[in-house]
Amino acid sequence: METQAVPGPGAMLRMAREARDTSVAEVAAALKMSPRQIEAIENEDFSRLSGATFIRGFVRNYARLLKIDAAPVLAALAEQAALPQAELNAPADAGVRMPMSGSRQGKGLVGATVLALAVLGIALALYFDAIDTDYFLGPKSGPVTSTPGGAPQIVQPLPQPAAIGQPTAQAEGAVAATQPADAAGQPAPKPGVEQLIFSFDGSSWVEVKDAAGHTVFSQMNAKGTTQVVEGRPPFQLVVGNASQVRLQYKDQPVDLRPHTRVEVARLTLD
Repeated sequence: METQAVPGPGAMLRMAREARDTSVAEVAAALKMSPRQIEAIENEDFSRLSGATFIRGFVRNYARLLKIDAAPVLAALAEQAALPQAELNAPADAGVRMPMSGSRQGKGLVGATVLALAVLGIALALYFDAIDTDYFLGPKSGPVTSTPGGAPQIVQPLPQPAAIGQPTAQAEGAVAATQPADAAGQPAPKPGVEQLIFSFDGSSWVEVKDAAGHTVFSQMNAKGTTQVVEGRPPFQLVVGNASQVRLQYKDQPVDLRPHTRVEVARLTLD
């Protein structure tokens, strides 16, 4: 099978958003951005955004909102072509009379102008969460933005399923496990419990719910990995980048193509 290139950062975010059935408008409202900016990130049209530092902040906040690991998305972003650099230039004519060379007053005005521009640049960076404060302050409990008044405000994530990659406590005996290569040699499931075996030829978001409607598996999966998910059927599945995923259920392969629309497969397995 011909393998597909690793998707870029915008494609990763778009697949995760579509898997959660969330619209661009909802994401834009949660991040306090415009829908055009969200579309520019997903289409990787970074020329419509200003500055590499601001772009990294936008992408990091988007990943946190979708409850996915931001590290692989930022790594994919770093592999893109050179991002636009923000420039902060003083206006050509600000109506300020510049003194003659050698004047102490002139040096003071130049220093004050440089300081004001530096403070403005830092304020803009903090407003758009472009400076990675985790490096200085340690990990944060959630994505934080700043209101125009300066008070920090926690960005409320959209309604999410159970923690990514962790089985819900209420799911009876449901277990998700990562396998290094294939699913050979797996122990037989308990009575009434069935196994779903996913093999990934490309990066893909997968979410699985059991008969009780509990989310037993939900995460982004890397190319070349295999996931074995156990639970009580019927299962409700959402599979992103479905053309790059092979599924086996009850020792039989499952064809995802009839259930796929815009690279996202949605189906129920009894």
